[in-house]
Amino acid sequence: MRFEFITFGCKVNQYETQLLKENIPFLYRQNNDVCVINTCCVTDKVEKEVRRIIRKKIREGKDVWLTGCFVNKERERIKVNFPDVKIFDKFACFNRTRVISFFEKHTRAFVKIEDGCENKCSYCIIPLVRGKVSSRDENEILEEIKTLGGNGYKEIVLTGVDLGAYGKDNGKKLSDLIEKISKIKGIERLRLSSIEVFHIDKEFIDFLSSFEIFCPHFHIPLQSGSDRVLKLMRRRYNYSQYLEKIEYIRKKFKNVTFTTDIMIGFPGETDEDFRKSCKAVEEVGFLKVHIFPFSPREGTEAMLFENKVDWRIKKEREKVIFKVAENNRRKVMSNFLNKNLNVLVEKKEGNFWAGYSENYIPFLVSSQKNLKNKIIFVKGERIIDGKIFGIMKNRKEERNGTI
Repeated sequence: MRFEFITFGCKVNQYETQLLKENIPFLYRQNNDVCVINTCCVTDKVEKEVRRIIRKKIREGKDVWLTGCFVNKERERIKVNFPDVKIFDKFACFNRTRVISFFEKHTRAFVKIEDGCENKCSYCIIPLVRGKVSSRDENEILEEIKTLGGNGYKEIVLTGVDLGAYGKDNGKKLSDLIEKISKIKGIERLRLSSIEVFHIDKEFIDFLSSFEIFCPHFHIPLQSGSDRVLKLMRRRYNYSQYLEKIEYIRKKFKNVTFTTDIMIGFPGETDEDFRKSCKAVEEVGFLKVHIFPFSPREGTEAMLFENKVDWRIKKEREKVIFKVAENNRRKVMSNFLNKNLNVLVEKKEGNFWAGYSENYIPFLVSSQKNLKNKIIFVKGERIIDGKIFGIMKNRKEERNGTI
């Protein structure tokens, strides 16, 4: 019996799939091959892809097992449309172990510290399918990271459905957790996944800047550069507040970079609103922008909003902002040419070794040695296909002032 795992969606889902991999084979014994699909429902597009994969795996003759957010949203329809699939609660499977020991096919390990979201943005289905904030036990998190460190993982990425809400339900603090993680043997880099700007205050920024292992990269969703649209989205900030936090972070971190999410075509978004989003992308100078056309989700407030943006206008705006984002990406990366950064090598890519710098810039280096899972010192030389090609350097050269 063989298990195949397919994951849709966010880093939290990727983490939970790893937990499934370390539990399911020990819980179920049967003769046929099984395809386990961990689903997502954040957009209509991803739901269509989930349905397509379900049909494909059924045609291949595999037993299909479904779990995840799409299941929570569409359980009854799934039973009607796909009567032969098995629906299961992934959390009920975690009775062998509730901590992961590896992160298959990754050099960086994601660690989920929180589930659920209570922000109630007008467009978002996730609070309905994930529920209220639920923080993991601190000791369980630390035990997991110790195991991962012992198994050779040098970089940990903390993730959650609403990462900055960690501790809201149990009185714990994210800063305290980070301080304890920083003392774990073997962990050389710590990174945060997506975190909302309203969870970041100056005290927290100052705190993070004091840790050498903390990676100077922040993914902070913006969604729109228009205050009017942000208000319709029920986001808890305006653009000037967002920009103020960005500027403060820049003062505290050397070589810091930012990535973000932008939604285009939200109901009522005008040409002027859209121009403000494009301007914001340029003003902040994002390394990367994840662009999402608005997708109406049944059960959300925005589903009922009038003044829907025509799909052709959304397509055109998506093309425009993509070009703006790509131009900014090249500018940001150009700023790091002839600079020295630490790169965690993840894999072989053609004739090169590929990895990410501490500030999340993709690098390529050439070497006859096996560099996988090594942190190397690299000087950026030129940009190749959206990545910086660099030359390995000796840290002694920097200390001696020769580079």
